[in-house]
Amino acid sequence: MLWLIPVIGLVGKVIYDVVTDEPHETVKPPPQRKTILELNFLRLENLLRKQSGHKIAILGQPGAGKSSLLKKMTNGQVKPLPVIGTQTDATDWSKDQSCNLLSFYEDYVFSDVPGYDTISHPISAFSSRFPFNFFDVFIFVVHGKLHASDEEIFHLIKKSGRKVLIAKSFSESLDSDDIGLIENDIRIRLALSCEVPILYFSNRTGDGVESIYNKI
Repeated sequence: MLWLIPVIGLVGKVIYDVVTDEPHETVKPPPQRKTILELNFLRLENLLRKQSGHKIAILGQPGAGKSSLLKKMTNGQVKPLPVIGTQTDATDWSKDQSCNLLSFYEDYVFSDVPGYDTISHPISAFSSRFPFNFFDVFIFVVHGKLHASDEEIFHLIKKSGRKVLIAKSFSESLDSDDIGLIENDIRIRLALSCEVPILYFSNRTGDGVESIYNKI
């Protein structure tokens, strides 16, 4: 009967191989939870769907001067007023799912969007969730040198096909030579067509703000 031992072993191995060769059901990882910022972007889209006014987004790097531009464009009458603090960017959509996303003035609906390319407001969230297609006009505020993140956001704006204005902030000390160099750099980096205006304004004095308002 000793000859049966290797036979039994071989049969056992065959059975094991058959059982273990059966395909296993793939366990899918649980869906990744959306961040508060992403949820606010989705909420913004839903709010914009319900608005009939002229919808304008103000976008730019942290500290570019977006909130002060909005306040000056509306003579401080926009409701609610934008948050202007001493820190680089006081507007924050990453912590409170009930934070204010829109402001209103006459027939205009403004969104003073938080500065992008930060830990709390990463470019990836803007690329995947921001409702670019639900605005009528973009005011793209530029302060210092342009970065890759500016180019990426501007590409998304252009992809939406909506009207866009470039607003160069803190421009009160610029002379004509400075303006020429800045405009050339912006047009090259953002691949701007001649139809896209570059407007200059002062956050301190308000010079140039009316020209921006008249273009929207």
